[in-house]
Amino acid sequence: MSKSLSDICKIQREFDQKHSVSGKSFYVDINESNLHELEHLVVCLMGELGEFSNILKKVVRGDNSLSEAKISLNEELVDTFIYLIKISNQFNVDLEKEFLKKVDKNKRRFGEN
Repeated sequence: MSKSLSDICKIQREFDQKHSVSGKSFYVDINESNLHELEHLVVCLMGELGEFSNILKKVVRGDNSLSEAKISLNEELVDTFIYLIKISNQFNVDLEKEFLKKVDKNKRRFGEN
């Protein structure tokens, strides 16, 4: 069963709103008074991307084959996607709408082929 990006964002939001660790909610609306929450999410996003990069580095230098690392790469890429969704949810960005606006802008900028 296929889900839209909006569906996926909603699923993540609902999960985050129901969960916490050590009394800290997985979901906090970002505003001027709690920018440290946004900073934390960005650090987490970059950490996951770093883990993806580290696995890829080891593939490129020959420690593992791409097929051996594929499952780990997939998992780290999805972790990165999750943090991107968390940021969009908590920072109130409609990823679908903003993506489509950006594609239109890029089409005007670079021309359609």
